Amino acid sequence: MTDLKLQGVDVYSEGRRTRDHAGRLERHTGPDGKQGFRFTYEDAYLRQPDAVSVGPDLPLTRKSFFSEELFPSFTDRIPSRENPAYPEYCAATGISTHEVDPFVLLTTIGRRGPSCLVFEPVTEEIFGAEEAREFRATLGLSFREFGLIFDFSPYTIQKIESGKQTGRDVLKRMELYARFPDAAWFEMTRNRPKVHTKLWQRLEGLFREKGVSGGV
Repeated sequence: MTDLKLQGVDVYSEGRRTRDHAGRLERHTGPDGKQGFRFTYEDAYLRQPDAVSVGPDLPLTRKSFFSEELFPSFTDRIPSRENPAYPEYCAATGISTHEVDPFVLLTTIGRRGPSCLVFEPVTEEIFGAEEAREFRATLGLSFREFGLIFDFSPYTIQKIESGKQTGRDVLKRMELYARFPDAAWFEMTRNRPKVHTKLWQRLEGLFREKGVSGGV
């Protein structure tokens, strides 16, 4: 279903007022030529006295780890297909129930869990300021409205579009919303109370045209 090619998964540790880049999960070919996964902690994160490990199989005593199979700490964040609610999880985040790419699954239905760790997609650097402006323009939203509906700082969006700020993490989320209308709709419905009725009705019509099941 998706044409979004994910290069990896960035792991962030979120506190009430903090967001630290803990490390990155990537596909990797080992010295013996075997395909697998590599997870690498950020040096700055390892130096933090209150750093939390991604899981017991990925202790903070090492910087990099390699495994032919997806690490259990990541596998545990992906809901079981046997779960009756699995189709709902997929629909809510805009992916197919047949999706098998672990990076897509981790950054959609596994993005947030009971821990402080959040998973964000690592994509090719093709979604930048111009694409951000275009996405907001297609929705016909002001900086303030766009910020309210997607939980972004309007000031940050303005800075990114003007090229005065890179906003890598924000652009990753925007790209996901731009490529997955169902994921965008899910986020929008969470923030529905923040916008006035006329604007919401216009957005409903727009997403109905996109074929989003929720946009009715």
